[in-house]
Amino acid sequence: IIKKLKSEKSGKTSSKPKFSIRKQGVAQVCIVGLTNSGKSALLNKLTNANAEIAEHPYTTKEPEVGMMEYGDVQIQLVEIPSTFEPELISIIYTCDEIIALVDETSEEDQWRILNGIFLRNKINQDKIIWVWTKKNDVGIEDLKQKIWNGLKLIRVYTKSPGKEKDLPAVALKPESTVEDLAKEIHKDFLNDFKFARIFNDTKFSGQKVGLDYKLRDFDVVEIHATLKPRLSRLLF
Repeated sequence: IIKKLKSEKSGKTSSKPKFSIRKQGVAQVCIVGLTNSGKSALLNKLTNANAEIAEHPYTTKEPEVGMMEYGDVQIQLVEIPSTFEPELISIIYTCDEIIALVDETSEEDQWRILNGIFLRNKINQDKIIWVWTKKNDVGIEDLKQKIWNGLKLIRVYTKSPGKEKDLPAVALKPESTVEDLAKEIHKDFLNDFKFARIFNDTKFSGQKVGLDYKLRDFDVVEIHATLKPRLSRLLF
């Protein structure tokens, strides 16, 4: 579902930001490019959104937001208008990853212009995925895979005893432990932790582990804890 973010009404006494975006999903990814580079079209394809697409320049005047589903997690995509106002640069600066679009059919050297904007604003180059559009179709599934790989996260699932794994997955940094997962779910799981069972595709599936166990992508974790009655609804 996509929504157009409303600008804050400007006023001499107001110090609120012009654009306000609440981060959702496991990560926030900005789609950035010069005008008519295909940002709205890409957002629509990745999120099944309905951003306005037009041939005239600067169609997108405010950030457009959509949610991309990938492997049992949701990733927030934000289309950034090509005006590159300071508050838009701030969103780019703080996001987790950037999709930078370059229209190869343009007479401008879009890569040079866009990269110059990134350099002047000290944007972390390591979080940029460069995508050339219009001349060749962008492989959407391949791009989704690149977006996920670039975020450097793992997907971990929780489950209740005797039941299937719960959805959505919990996204964690590599080398995260059962302790990190317990903190993510609820602090009382950590305080009253007894043990956890790990289910995966190895011969050790079902083994009992402690808080220091390092989790792998696609691990399913069954936490056993002694919680107070008021927290019984959280038990796995």
